[in-house]
Amino acid sequence: MKTMLKSPRGLPVVLAAAAAFAVPAAAIATGADGASAASTHIVKIKNIMFSPVTLRIHRGDAVKWEFLDGDIDTEHNVTSTGKTHFKSSGSKESGTYTVTFNKKGTYTYRCTIHSNMTAKVVVS
Repeated sequence: MKTMLKSPRGLPVVLAAAAAFAVPAAAIATGADGASAASTHIVKIKNIMFSPVTLRIHRGDAVKWEFLDGDIDTEHNVTSTGKTHFKSSGSKESGTYTVTFNKKGTYTYRCTIHSNMTAKVVVS
């Protein structure tokens, strides 16, 4: 026969059992080693500009550039320009280009077709 613990008011105590099966909130938002789960951030290339111009992300996150000027037949590229480099994209009017940033630093880039299009990714 099982013995059930009772609270002072006579109600069964189930807290200990529930706690044994609960998933800590930190385990949901982070990996098994406690590191934050990687995210993918979007930079839109539209109307001959990058948006956002400055993007702050965490190490291990990815950036996906969306080329959205196909309706005005305008090609762009994403060309790394600073001391800290990443692989640059080809020129295109539509589609996407994605880079995962595994090292901390500030990554500047531009569109070599349009000199006024400059931006940066800051990885912490």
